[in-house]
Amino acid sequence: MNDNQKTVESYEAHVDEYINGTPKTVDGAVKEWLDAAVSDLPLDARILEIGSAFGRDATYLQNMGFKIDCTDVTKGFVKLLQEQGFNARELNALTDDFGGPYDLILAQAVLLHFTPEETKDVIAKAYAALEEGGKFAFTVKQGEGQKWSDEKLNAPRYFCYWTAETLRPVIEAAGFSDIKIEGDKATGSAVWVQVIAKK
Repeated sequence: MNDNQKTVESYEAHVDEYINGTPKTVDGAVKEWLDAAVSDLPLDARILEIGSAFGRDATYLQNMGFKIDCTDVTKGFVKLLQEQGFNARELNALTDDFGGPYDLILAQAVLLHFTPEETKDVIAKAYAALEEGGKFAFTVKQGEGQKWSDEKLNAPRYFCYWTAETLRPVIEAAGFSDIKIEGDKATGSAVWVQVIAKK
């Protein structure tokens, strides 16, 4: 079993703990990032969300008039999303094809669970799944190094930390040229790096 499979197992076994420990409203830096990601999109844009969890961000965008293809690697979250009426399916960002082409791919707090090499692969897969002019918007925790943490779920999850400076060359290597990266974005107890990269 690799590090990502261990992390997925922790989510699978602790869906309720994750929901209870996560803010239910979109505001502050998260709202600004989501608003910027969809600012120039028509309401019929094709949007894929990777790691939809319990559907907080998808609900926010749906209330703006967008339709979202929700996905998650965790079966418990997919079942919950489907029960809420979302178009939701299981998707492992490391091993599954994204489909597409999409106008926007969102990944809020997903790539932070991947090793640097896995992150490169996922960014490249996102680039390939976008329309020309499409955008990949994602967030990772700011910092350096890698670690395992029991925080929030009381179960082990792998984290890889990034800065705006270390992320930019990885995104550029995937083919993106119009890249907006903002660090020092505090939400709750964490500091984030927010990315919107255009193909």
